[in-house]
Amino acid sequence: MSSLPANGVLASYWIPQVGIGNPMQYVDVPLTDILNYTLPNGAPQTTIVFLASASFISANAPYVDIPVQIQQQMTLQPGQAQTNVQQLQAAGVKVLLTLVGSNGYGWDGVNDPNAFAAYIKSNVVDAYGLDGIDIDNEFSNLPENPQNFMNVAGALRSALGGGLLTKALWSDLDYFTVPVSSGFPNAGSYLGQLLDLGSSMAYGDGYAEQISFIQSYMNVGMSASQLAIGVQAGPPDGSWMTPIDEVYRLAGWTMSNLAGMMLFTFSQDIQQFTYSPQNSPSKMYPNPDDHQWQRTIVAGFLGQPQPSTSKGVVPPPPPPHTPSLQA
Repeated sequence: MSSLPANGVLASYWIPQVGIGNPMQYVDVPLTDILNYTLPNGAPQTTIVFLASASFISANAPYVDIPVQIQQQMTLQPGQAQTNVQQLQAAGVKVLLTLVGSNGYGWDGVNDPNAFAAYIKSNVVDAYGLDGIDIDNEFSNLPENPQNFMNVAGALRSALGGGLLTKALWSDLDYFTVPVSSGFPNAGSYLGQLLDLGSSMAYGDGYAEQISFIQSYMNVGMSASQLAIGVQAGPPDGSWMTPIDEVYRLAGWTMSNLAGMMLFTFSQDIQQFTYSPQNSPSKMYPNPDDHQWQRTIVAGFLGQPQPSTSKGVVPPPPPPHTPSLQA
């Protein structure tokens, strides 16, 4: 089902603007900047990009709203021979659209799963030439409905064919224990059989807690090759951000144990959102000293020393004890 590498996968969310500091300032981050960061072999550091995000606006067609800033990445702009998305794809990067809930609408509340799947395939994936859809089952404020969600997931998996179906993982273990209903595509299948990749969102947890969190999904049908540990780039005094030394240790661990890692977000990582205090003129984008979280992940993947930071070199931690992957 998946066309992803067996390990070393780096999935990154991209957001059009990053709001930083007080008073708030907004930084526009070009999607094509992703191509400026490469591995030693010349390939992009990033394997998958999630365009974040479109949101549900109805339980029936047209279902979702795609912000103008996202549409601009998927359509030809003046002077372009390829869209920004096509430029990434030409370099081997998979590009998916993330769909999130909004107040009163979301993945649990779709009225007709088959109609939804057909609409998303035709009017979103095919229309914009995307590689698939990323599920982010947040923000809807709907009652949880694992059965309806699974019927939607089964129908969408079928409609996408060889396209990718991924999911952000958080407070959703119950959804992995309910099969698709009879009468829907992929009837009897569980979520772990439908997804190409699941990425954790336990960003602020420490090394051992992050590993424990991602391992809990192996108990509900996900395999190690379907899982990525998510980390969030941000200022070191932010409790919901992942400390850079934890990022490095986790990256090294995943190379032997999981598909890879997910970064939230590329846009935050390459400009001064990651610095404290923010809005420092010397740290404004573009800043060659930034991009610290993704550089650290890549170093961990490759077994290289942890990169230096603006505050000096952070020495690699001692080799950690590797927790068992057994349930």
